[in-house]
Amino acid sequence: MPELTLANGVRLHWREAGIADGPCIVWVHGGSVEDSSMMVADLEPFFDRVRALFPDTRGHGLSSRFERVEDYTYPRKADDVLLWLDALGVREAVFGGASMGAALSLWIASHVPARVRAVISISGPPFEPPASDQRWWTEHRPLVAAGRFDAYFDANVRLRMGEDGLARIRARPERYGELVEGLRRHSTASLLALLDETYARTTWLDDCARIRCPVLVISGSKDHFPTEAMSRQVAQTIPGARLHVVQGGPHFPNRTHRGEVQTAIGAFLTDIGVLGRS
Repeated sequence: MPELTLANGVRLHWREAGIADGPCIVWVHGGSVEDSSMMVADLEPFFDRVRALFPDTRGHGLSSRFERVEDYTYPRKADDVLLWLDALGVREAVFGGASMGAALSLWIASHVPARVRAVISISGPPFEPPASDQRWWTEHRPLVAAGRFDAYFDANVRLRMGEDGLARIRARPERYGELVEGLRRHSTASLLALLDETYARTTWLDDCARIRCPVLVISGSKDHFPTEAMSRQVAQTIPGARLHVVQGGPHFPNRTHRGEVQTAIGAFLTDIGVLGRS
């Protein structure tokens, strides 16, 4: 689990797997309570053919934290990721991930296309959060302000994955404790800034029309944000993009329906020449 201090002074931590000389995939976690440890299993079937890089974006995992909302925007996160890849000597990669990580991948493909070979977006929302999510944050923000990070963690998982999703995490007490303890690396101010930025984002779907690389959009049919209709809109906006809908899938179908999602990813990577055909 290496880390590097970037040229902009940010300390970035990451995980790495696969083969050093394989095509590079940058696979990015969701926001809020997430970090790179939640993403490694997604790409395991491909470790014999790719170099898989799993960054902790700023404000997550072991990477640097900040106490201003403006330090957590997509441009700032993208700057970190691209400086990190420069330091590793990686000029071009497949970008992807889930939720915030998927949206960040779409943002980089929209704004720095020369660095992106392809994108795999799982539940990536280039949209303003719906009013219901914004109300949810208003209601739950006092938990974070009071330092009750464990209660916020539980509420966030319920929102994104339902009670069953929380039960699956709680059934592994050591893992649950590790995830909650990870949030405690934040100060109250830094976690509030991270989350305030999340719920203040605006819609930037039109930017996605500039993307020209191959794109796979994966949606869970039961996701409330982005809804299946929103993910269809993303796929329709990007020229030539593919859409795979996981029936019954929630916000993170890569965890509840991992085999199906891995099959879709493998077929896409094969078709665009990243994986050799068997």
